[in-house]
Amino acid sequence: MRAHRTLALIGALTVAVLTAGCSEPSAEAGHGGTGGKGDAETAMQRATRALNSVEPESAAREDAGTASLSAGLDGTFTARGDRPYTFDIACQAAAEPHTVVLTLARGAAESEWEVECGDREADQFNIPAGAPFTATVEPAKPVVDGLVLWRLNTVAPEDVVDCADDITGCES
Repeated sequence: MRAHRTLALIGALTVAVLTAGCSEPSAEAGHGGTGGKGDAETAMQRATRALNSVEPESAAREDAGTASLSAGLDGTFTARGDRPYTFDIACQAAAEPHTVVLTLARGAAESEWEVECGDREADQFNIPAGAPFTATVEPAKPVVDGLVLWRLNTVAPEDVVDCADDITGCES
């Protein structure tokens, strides 16, 4: 009889331990990170607000996406037509402060830009219409929880601010 009680107790404890991880996280858990479902949603909302903050009214979305910081970003994008483009990028990381390096390349031209995670405004890069270009963010090492959101928009020529080509650069 004693063996049955011991087995029943072990079974009950096993079920309790296995189901303990399935409960909803508290409001304090993961405060500010991107580890839980709520944290990931918050990070996505913050990055989306940062992207929205730099988007001019003339913007027409051509492409958009999300990548984890641990996987990075490696994309090739077309830039057809006669309207200029902006490549907008925002990141959120659990381990703040954190920065990523964005590399933009077209043909032999290449430029590197440091993007600060958690900024209230996304970084925006001007790209003239023309040949395809690549945008690369190396995977975070060591692995950092977080995400990168990006958008590729066409914009009206009057909405291009500062340098018209952030890949080749502009001389003052």
